[in-house]
Amino acid sequence: MENIGIFIDYSNVHLVGHSLFAADLDRWSTHISSQLLARRIIELRRSGSELSRISLYRGSPDRFRDPEATKRFREQKERWGADPLFRGTYLPMIYGPNRSQPKEAGVDVRLGLDFVKAAESEEFDVVILCSGDSDLFPAVQDAVKTTTRVELAAWSTGSSTPGNLVSHQSIKSFQLWTHMLSEDTFWDCQDDRSAAA
Repeated sequence: MENIGIFIDYSNVHLVGHSLFAADLDRWSTHISSQLLARRIIELRRSGSELSRISLYRGSPDRFRDPEATKRFREQKERWGADPLFRGTYLPMIYGPNRSQPKEAGVDVRLGLDFVKAAESEEFDVVILCSGDSDLFPAVQDAVKTTTRVELAAWSTGSSTPGNLVSHQSIKSFQLWTHMLSEDTFWDCQDDRSAAA
């Protein structure tokens, strides 16, 4: 039985999936459930795979600058945190003047460091990175040097993974296996299906 650790770059997974499969909807009308997504990835693997941990990384909104987003964030954090396999890492978002669109800061760095550390620790037989961000390619480069198997997961429209630069680089450089996540998976893994509908 292979024990699996799944590492999710939440904003990247959410926004890339939304742009591919729900571009005509408001981007806050879709939210991916990390638990449903992780379990779907496990189903895609060969038999003998056991999910050991879901590690999610995302920015946390400021309650004064963005109270609505903060309310959604707290509800998700509480709900997701009830899962004993779940570990969330949340870093404060950076806001520009006049409450302009916030940006994540340090999330990719933290995720990359933890991904490499998990691979080096041999705590898992397999670590799977869910992100399309090319900034995480150096972490993949270091993780593949360990004895832990490294895999990727990416949204797919069929034969390709549009918008997934880390997957493209990793396949070219290391022939890493990428779990192709379909549009059906995107909708099946909605955190709040009533809102997505």
